[in-house]
Amino acid sequence: MIRPFGTGQGAVDVAVVAVPLLVLLAAALYLRGQHRRYGRLYGRPGRASLAALAAGLALAAYAVWPLPAAVDGLCSPGAGQGAAERYGPVLAFALFLPVGWLARDRFRRGPVVTLLLGTGLALAADAVRGTGLLGVYPCAYAEASPLFVALGAAGTAAGWLLARFLLPLWPWGDTRGWPGAVPDRVAPDLTRRTLGTLLDLGLWWYGAGTLTAAMTAVGVIGSDPDGHVRTAVLLGTAAVFGVFVPQVRRDRCTPGRAAVRLALTEPARPAPASRPRVLARTALLTAPVALLTAFGHPWIALAVVVVHASSALVRPDRVGLADLLCGTRVRTRAITDGSLPSRLVRYSEPREPAAARAVSL
Repeated sequence: MIRPFGTGQGAVDVAVVAVPLLVLLAAALYLRGQHRRYGRLYGRPGRASLAALAAGLALAAYAVWPLPAAVDGLCSPGAGQGAAERYGPVLAFALFLPVGWLARDRFRRGPVVTLLLGTGLALAADAVRGTGLLGVYPCAYAEASPLFVALGAAGTAAGWLLARFLLPLWPWGDTRGWPGAVPDRVAPDLTRRTLGTLLDLGLWWYGAGTLTAAMTAVGVIGSDPDGHVRTAVLLGTAAVFGVFVPQVRRDRCTPGRAAVRLALTEPARPAPASRPRVLARTALLTAPVALLTAFGHPWIALAVVVVHASSALVRPDRVGLADLLCGTRVRTRAITDGSLPSRLVRYSEPREPAAARAVSL
């Protein structure tokens, strides 16, 4: 096995930030695919799609938790024993219940495919736990056993059966959990905007952390006890994600917001916002948040975000304070480019059979 960062503390430092980064990238790709295929996530189908994302995040956390930040004492006898190990069987069963439920309710899979999927996911999680993150750690730091795999498969089967027999008895509203594609032309709701913002913050924070840890592990930079290099990388990454990327993208959005198919437009027409307006919005909102977070003041940065969102909560058009001041509007990407969801059913007139055309001629 190729280990570019070795198996010591340097590899662990990279893993601690790279694993959340990979999970966030997978979440961004999932949300991007959902919005491209089905448009906006609405109603119970939308909640089921978000529940599938939450279930995936929970399984990823189960596979790698508790991700140790140091190797000292990791392999000593009795290390890693605690409440998590005592409740491991219950946790393994409970976390796979949503897998079976969503396979039936959201993705309309049969029992055989669902059971194979749940068993495969349980095997993958058990392999990650039993190999110390696939060999990154010098020893396994979480308990793994065939019992956990069996309980995961049982939880998947139980979840599928619950969805099969309980959903027809659901007395409130629509029981359909799979989405139908709709044109994505209405104003994006606050949940969608929040998801995009959280993705941006996570990708920025863990991306900069992964870059710093990797450069330290390969010897490009030395030890950084005061955190000056880390702060510089955070600010440089924020400049790329928050300043450069929106200027070159047609939707004028950062990567996280682009994943949920948002766009910054002019206030009076659905055209991409001008670059000076986007730059002013970045200086008013993105730059203060990045600077405050990088220099260790995340609560003040959160206050800046709250002040921006305060007007969006009370205004009927959901426009934030920075957008009001800079003359920009947050709309969907489909409004700016006229695109339609790929799964949207389009009507086309039936074609006349070739034989009938020949007779008419």
